[in-house]
Amino acid sequence: MEKSFNPKGVKKKPLVSKKMVFFVIVPIALVVLLIVGGRRMTWKEIQADEVAVIINNITGNIKTIDRAGAVVYYPFIQDLYILDKREQEAPMASSNISADFPQGNPIILKTRDGGDVSIDLVIQYKLISKIASKVVQDTGFGEEFKEKWIWDYARTICRYEFGDLSISEFPDSVKREEKIRASTNELNSLLNPHGIFVTSLNFIDYRYYREYAEKIHERRLADKEVEEQVQRASAARKNQDRVVTEETKKLDVAISRFGGTLHQMERAAKAESDKIRDSGKAYLIKAMLDADAEYDRLEKHAASILAVKKAEAEGIFALKKALEGAGGRNLVKMEYARRLRNAKVIGTPVLKSSEEIPQLRIRERLLSETGESEVPQPPAKEEGSSHGEGAVHGNPSGHGEASGHPAAAGHSGH
Repeated sequence: MEKSFNPKGVKKKPLVSKKMVFFVIVPIALVVLLIVGGRRMTWKEIQADEVAVIINNITGNIKTIDRAGAVVYYPFIQDLYILDKREQEAPMASSNISADFPQGNPIILKTRDGGDVSIDLVIQYKLISKIASKVVQDTGFGEEFKEKWIWDYARTICRYEFGDLSISEFPDSVKREEKIRASTNELNSLLNPHGIFVTSLNFIDYRYYREYAEKIHERRLADKEVEEQVQRASAARKNQDRVVTEETKKLDVAISRFGGTLHQMERAAKAESDKIRDSGKAYLIKAMLDADAEYDRLEKHAASILAVKKAEAEGIFALKKALEGAGGRNLVKMEYARRLRNAKVIGTPVLKSSEEIPQLRIRERLLSETGESEVPQPPAKEEGSSHGEGAVHGNPSGHGEASGHPAAAGHSGH
């Protein structure tokens, strides 16, 4: 146990007070530094692809020089940092082996369905010249910003974005490109405030663990077989569609041709129908005209017949009236006599004694009525014409003939 020999309650005063340090020693030290630094002022040549950052250690002032040329600064008072503003690479792959990454630094992630996948990629980036001082302020000088900002952010973001895929979706390049774009945008939103801009995120390769690799290989073989089957089915469907299209075209052509033929037949039938209708109309008109003409002719003929018959009827009526008188009886007698004039009587009259021959009386009466002197005698009878039979032959006009036995002749006189 240490013992203090100083009296209790008595404090020892320091040789130099705080006020003295602040108001005396610090200004003196600054003056000395300025004098020493001023004597040792130097300069540095800046290239076109570089940017310079000068930090004043006394005032804390930061100056960024984004141009090519000489830069003058005071050592010990100012620190000069020269940064490369060209596009650079930050590989994150299993082949990037170093002392810090003896097995490389790929991004190892777990997929949505629980599979483990290792991906290799290269980050293309460059510094934002106007705010290059942010890199120095946040990470210091050197390559520390790669590990602190780029690799850490990229590993976190890529695990999140690519972890949203399943094992079977990793071979799909379209889905990978979508995740690369999303990761690039997210990286820039986080790194830009620190003076870093990611130009591109290049996907190199991906790997499964052995057990997953075997399953994936089997799955790929199955998918390939399915794809081949789908392609064959698609080819068959396309061939079927082609055949259907060709047959449909042929059918359309046949229908079109049949339609044309049908249209021609329709037009021909219509023309024939019009011709028949016109012919029928003409025939009907002709028939009507002929009927009218025939009607007029028949009407006129009927009128003429009517007139003739009427005249005949009037003549007959007049003849009837004439015959109803004495003249009519005389006309009948004359006609009777005319008809009997050429008649001949053949026979042998047989008379009883003391009886008058009736024919003589008739002859005498006819002669008296006609006023003729003698009744003409018939021509001589051929031989063998008389066999005891009598006949009365009519005149050439075919009027009545009489024949009879002499007894009958005699009987007719009664």
